Amino acid sequence: MILKRPLITGAGGFIGAHLAKKLSLMDEVEYVYIVDLPNNSRMKNFSSTEKFRIIECDLTEPDAGKKLPDDPSVIFALAALNGTGRFYTHPNTVLINSTIPSLNVFKKYVGNIPVVYSSSSEVYASTTELFDWETPTSEDVPLSISSVHNPRWSYATAKLFGEVALTSGVSEFGGSGAIVRYHNVFGPDMGTDHFVPDFIKRVLKGEFRITGAEQTRAFMYIDDAVTGTIAAALNSSSKVPIYHLGSNEEITILNAAQIILRQMGIEERIIKLSNAPEGSVSRRCANTTKAEKELGWKAKIDFSSGIQKYLEA
Repeated sequence: MILKRPLITGAGGFIGAHLAKKLSLMDEVEYVYIVDLPNNSRMKNFSSTEKFRIIECDLTEPDAGKKLPDDPSVIFALAALNGTGRFYTHPNTVLINSTIPSLNVFKKYVGNIPVVYSSSSEVYASTTELFDWETPTSEDVPLSISSVHNPRWSYATAKLFGEVALTSGVSEFGGSGAIVRYHNVFGPDMGTDHFVPDFIKRVLKGEFRITGAEQTRAFMYIDDAVTGTIAAALNSSSKVPIYHLGSNEEITILNAAQIILRQMGIEERIIKLSNAPEGSVSRRCANTTKAEKELGWKAKIDFSSGIQKYLEA
């Protein structure tokens, strides 16, 4: 069974940690290999669960593959350095930590064990903005980077590279894989460098401020992202299918902020508006028809319900 002994790189990250917990509760899963850097706080929380096999290593090291087991049944390659703020402040660090871990993992496992690679809607953000590509956006969208001089695209470039690296590896060495492109995932314990937790943090300090108020996004709750990722693993193949995982509920950032305030029990306030950072796209929403048809998957949790779950967690 493909899910018998899954291995997750980046298991100490937001999506990786939730994926690990979900897999550990599944009857068909014997145990879960979880891989991330030493001293990762989320990794420490896994030590009390018998189903987890903890591997602490730096996947950017040349010999990282030697520290990984030979017997996983499927690989979830999630290791990367995310966070929009980091794209601008530490672009080289983002690029290195979002490419080399994937290469080392692909080198060890592609051709032998199915690999699911976590990509991002960032890989096509320039296309929708520069060429007015259709939104909601399907998997056949051409990928592009608008400018090598804008550090924002460090993460997008890394994810685009990862998609090519996986498909090239399977083409040359055989095996199977799948790619999932996440669209604005949110949920408990996601850190602070994202719109939802960042806005809530500011509100708690009495700051009612957002950027890019009229831009639109379709936020996907973490539970839906996890179920979609597992469904993609079950449908991995030599064709390395790509799936857009996201919500179909496209809303403006201003509307999202107002929903958050209502769920926090805060009366309508005047929200201070400012321009979005350079490169931030006007619209983002996934066309999930392919995932619905081939995986039987569709996001089930709307934004307001997801915010309620986030606040109650």
